[in-house]
Amino acid sequence: MKIDKIGEWSEIKLEIIKEYAHALTTIMKNQSWCQGYAYIDAFSGLGVHISRKTGEFIKGSPLNALEIENPFTEYHYIDIDKEKTKVLSRLTHDIPNIKI
Repeated sequence: MKIDKIGEWSEIKLEIIKEYAHALTTIMKNQSWCQGYAYIDAFSGLGVHISRKTGEFIKGSPLNALEIENPFTEYHYIDIDKEKTKVLSRLTHDIPNIKI
């Protein structure tokens, strides 16, 4: 399986998404009316990338979302590439509330 290589802008985007998700879940967990909140990634890929800059593996948004301090109550990962979703399924098989 070919792992996508990403550039600096994509790495920055991943950090922004991670920070936004952290802020969102921190706010939502304190709302008495909120019974839960879902993370939806319509272009999830396989969950990891390779940095063009360093050549190292980088966690993608699906795996970053799973590491948020105040977790989402459910996760929905979608990708048109079935091979990528199979890899993501293997990486996340032991985590509850995930639909791929």
